Amino acid sequence: MMDRVSESSTLSIAVRSRQEWAEVVADGERKAKELREAGHAFKVEILAPNELYEQTPVSLAAVKLNLDWKVATRLEMVDGARNFITKALMLGALDPGLPSILSAIIEDRGLYEHGIGEFFLLYGRFEQTHQTMGKQTRLPMLELVNGCREHMKPYTERGVERLDPLPYAVRNILAHSGTNPNTMDPEGTELRKSIELLRTWVQ
Repeated sequence: MMDRVSESSTLSIAVRSRQEWAEVVADGERKAKELREAGHAFKVEILAPNELYEQTPVSLAAVKLNLDWKVATRLEMVDGARNFITKALMLGALDPGLPSILSAIIEDRGLYEHGIGEFFLLYGRFEQTHQTMGKQTRLPMLELVNGCREHMKPYTERGVERLDPLPYAVRNILAHSGTNPNTMDPEGTELRKSIELLRTWVQ
């Protein structure tokens, strides 16, 4: 019979008063005013690791911040996100979609509202199932799409346009949102269709 091993953990949480929360808002408003007076219409930051190994390819994501009272806290979140991305890279656990996911959270776009979280979970499961990674993932998807144009998307890479399986194109757009000239429809139809296809393929 195996011995049972258990661990426990504790967590300290500070409770702020209403007055302290009001001070957070006031500090944020001061920061927004400072940025407007410096000539900014909004603030743009880039999410990327603070440190890299030599010749390590990484994905970047842009964060657009409105100049309201939340901007000061969002800028702190940007610093935290860069540190998180750096640590994930050090551990060899940096998913290429992480900067885009963190960007969505910081901008308050709602991660699951747009299905990005579910999309990347399903995409990762697809790669595990088919034992593929990166560009190799396109091949089994092409076989599954079987020429159905409804499940394909025009995608331009290095000036050359081709038809890619919809989930493959969507993944590349999301993972390289700061540098990718390709876009998805603003209504989110392509993302929803990609999720539906991936659900079917991994079941």
